[in-house]
Amino acid sequence: MKKRYIALIVLAVLIVIVIAALKVAPGIAKNYVVAHSEELIGRKIKIENVAFSPFSFTVTVDDFAIYESDGTTPFVAFEKFRINVNPTRLVAKEISVSEIYLKGLYTRVTQRGDRFNFSDILEKFTAASTDSAATETKTDSTAADTAQALNLDPSEALGGFSVAVENISLEKGNIIYEDLKVGSKIHLQDFSVAIPAVYFSNKNTDIGVNFKFANGGDLGVQVQFNMKTQDFGVNVTLNKLALAVGKPYLKDFINYKDFEGSLGANLKIAGNVNDVLSSNVSGIVSVDDIKLTETSGKALGVSHVGVGIAKANLNQMDFRIDSVIVDGAFAHIDLFKNGSTNIDVLLEPLMKPAKKAPADSTEKEEAKTAEKQKPLKAVIDKLQVVNTNVTATDHTPKQPFNYKVSAIAVNGSNINFNTPCTINVSAAFPEGGALTLKYKGALSDISTMDAYISVKNLALKHFSPYSHHYTGYPISSGTMAFASENKMSGWNIESKNTIDIYNIDVGDKDGNTDPEYMVPMKVGLYILKDKDDKIQFDVPVKGNVKDPEFSYLKIVWQTVMNLLIKVALSPFKVVGNVAATGAGVVGIDLGKNDEIFIDPLAGSLTSEQYAKAQKMVEVLAKDKNLKMNFVQNFNMKKTVEAYKTHKLKTDFYKATQNKTSLNEIDEKAIVAIEDKDSAYAAYAAEHAKELDRKTLEKEILAMADARNQELLKALQQQPGVTKKNVTVTTAPRGALTQRKAMYKVQVDVQ
Repeated sequence: MKKRYIALIVLAVLIVIVIAALKVAPGIAKNYVVAHSEELIGRKIKIENVAFSPFSFTVTVDDFAIYESDGTTPFVAFEKFRINVNPTRLVAKEISVSEIYLKGLYTRVTQRGDRFNFSDILEKFTAASTDSAATETKTDSTAADTAQALNLDPSEALGGFSVAVENISLEKGNIIYEDLKVGSKIHLQDFSVAIPAVYFSNKNTDIGVNFKFANGGDLGVQVQFNMKTQDFGVNVTLNKLALAVGKPYLKDFINYKDFEGSLGANLKIAGNVNDVLSSNVSGIVSVDDIKLTETSGKALGVSHVGVGIAKANLNQMDFRIDSVIVDGAFAHIDLFKNGSTNIDVLLEPLMKPAKKAPADSTEKEEAKTAEKQKPLKAVIDKLQVVNTNVTATDHTPKQPFNYKVSAIAVNGSNINFNTPCTINVSAAFPEGGALTLKYKGALSDISTMDAYISVKNLALKHFSPYSHHYTGYPISSGTMAFASENKMSGWNIESKNTIDIYNIDVGDKDGNTDPEYMVPMKVGLYILKDKDDKIQFDVPVKGNVKDPEFSYLKIVWQTVMNLLIKVALSPFKVVGNVAATGAGVVGIDLGKNDEIFIDPLAGSLTSEQYAKAQKMVEVLAKDKNLKMNFVQNFNMKKTVEAYKTHKLKTDFYKATQNKTSLNEIDEKAIVAIEDKDSAYAAYAAEHAKELDRKTLEKEILAMADARNQELLKALQQQPGVTKKNVTVTTAPRGALTQRKAMYKVQVDVQ
């Protein structure tokens, strides 16, 4: 009996001793580490308290800090650390950590070149080996052991034990990185991590990380990872990351004054650690309010760019983009007298020649890369650019040329790089001008290009600096329409261009300039103009675009100059010009200028018709009480017959030329078809009965309405014109008996 009591007493004492030892040991360890910290790592360490609970197997550390080499500035610190181990799970061959908790982590990493603020700690732990051979043997052995371990099941690598770490959390962390050499600073604020469990087995590990950037933006990352299969899935949500944080690094690539904007992303990444490049990426990436200020003070930027990624696989070089949306882009292009542009200045750091590798090694690398490189598969399902403006300034003429192209819109679908696709572009020019571009071809091969360009109602006075530079004459007025059909075949271009100019006029020649072309502009223009003050001519262009001597614009300009010189020396073509002014209703004499003759079969108006209408509404800027109604009239009976003939010729032209859509150049070819042409006559006799009169009338009225809308849109951009003081209509169906097709202007008072 006494022996049993003695045993119990001894056991109780041992338990007390163990508990006391466990209680006292943390304090001893803490005091030792603090006292000998500089010997251990070369830095001062502060630990407020270390505690161990033998009942819950929990270790707690409070108020910990490792200082910089100055002994006062914190390098790494935290408020509280707690870890709990469940020893009973060892019986089930499982290493179980039920909690890891860290609060108030603070880390500040600084870098200057290749030195970090912790380099001295690493160097203290790194000892130079005197036996290099032994080191290499040891390294090789370690590497082999590591490689072998990586091929094992995680539990096998741990002697048959599985590992489970649960309830990992980090609260209110702050991580600061500073590159002292370039002056950059990245501050991750309110850093938090939540990991329900990490399994070194065939179970998925879920990890959640969230933090804010001190300069703006926040990031959330959710990770699923299987330790055994090495499969992973990552969800990344980035919200309004302030891109200004990267400004110091931009100087290695561009010359700039300032940069701002934000980056957002919502991405899903799925793959395997053993082949990261084969991972599939999908989601949305966007940038907003981007503004890059150049050294000149001018800026480039965009309000929003959004990219929807359906699939991105680097290993397969397979990219499918749902959509690319660009909204509110703005840019400027400056051409300087030395031939450079602002883009050259901006990208100057990138243009510096790189150090050349030895020729043999370069050729081998290129051959190796070409052998491994997979063909690019890239498709953009939808491309849309809206609200985009570009300003161009050319400093090469004696008087700088400045021009703004606004309302640029780009639309495309199923765009890829290797097979032909179609892209449509539209834009607005000052004073009601418009551009339309239809491009067809493979983006990776410009030699497949088939492009059609149409410019309407272009105010020529804005281009006076070029006229003044090349001829000595400034342009004072005039509008132009331009149509160009361009086809490439093996880098050989064939271009058909037609130019329609109305009411162009130039001022007196500048005696203080030395123009490149000695052209008598006033005489040339006077002779070129017909009685309606109009100039029309075609400019064919052919050549190889890779020829250094080939210049598209130079050919067009040289053709115009040659034409001016030729007609200036041929006065027998002189015809009279009619000018008209006057008065009319409500005291304004419009005279014959109250009529604008039209072609009722034309799909749009000409430069001449636009200019006449714009001249008429000038009076509205002087008297706000006036209003004008442009009434369209024509003879429906005659127009139906003419339209029927035109439709038959159009259908005949499409059938014989194998075309499904037409442009201005095709329309000219259709008009030129002779009624007596035997092939056409046979076609007309066969198909004339297919055209119903009521259907023809309906289509004619639709064309009339389209002309009305087109004219109204152009007039509403003129000074003094409002939605109330100008209307454009068609006469009632019963009144469509006018012998000559025209717009008749009615003037009234509001």
